[in-house]
Amino acid sequence: MSKFVVPQIGDVSFIKGSTTVSNLPQNESFMEIAVAGRSNVGKSSLLQILFNSKKMVKVSRTPGRTREINFFHVKTDSSPDFIVADLPGYGYAKVPMEMREEWGEFISQYLETREQLCAVLLLFDFRRDVTDQEILFIDWLKEMNIPMIPVITKVDKIPKTHWGNRSEAIKSAIGKKPVMFSALKRIGVEDIWRNLIRQLQANES
Repeated sequence: MSKFVVPQIGDVSFIKGSTTVSNLPQNESFMEIAVAGRSNVGKSSLLQILFNSKKMVKVSRTPGRTREINFFHVKTDSSPDFIVADLPGYGYAKVPMEMREEWGEFISQYLETREQLCAVLLLFDFRRDVTDQEILFIDWLKEMNIPMIPVITKVDKIPKTHWGNRSEAIKSAIGKKPVMFSALKRIGVEDIWRNLIRQLQANES
């Protein structure tokens, strides 16, 4: 088996931000990977490391305040072009309940109707227990037959001696082995890319 090589990023371009299904970009010729997680899970850092681009980080002053799905066109040297859909963070306490409900409806419609969506990169904070809200989201993805790539972020914040127990607890809660990731120490980049490429190739026409 040949050694896996992480693709080199050729270009990342911002397409648009959308707040309604009717305003989603029409990119049927490219597969799409959505990135989701609770607010403050470290999504911005992960996107910067994976795609070597600060363009992908569109963060408002208050975490979780943005309501947009931000779409980016990614070109690499060794994979098909694809789209990254950066979903708004969820679960942030300072956001009004009605706004959270609007997010839920919009995100649900996006996930249910986006035919080119081939997987959701779902992030979990290594320092936090998996919440009921996250379990419900995972169960819903399963019902929709949307593949999930689970990633544990901020693993450098926990002593290595605790990694085994923490990762097993999260694996048990979500029903799938997660990728361990640290933006600071660049842990897990190859494993995430391997999963992304596998999903992109599985959905090539």
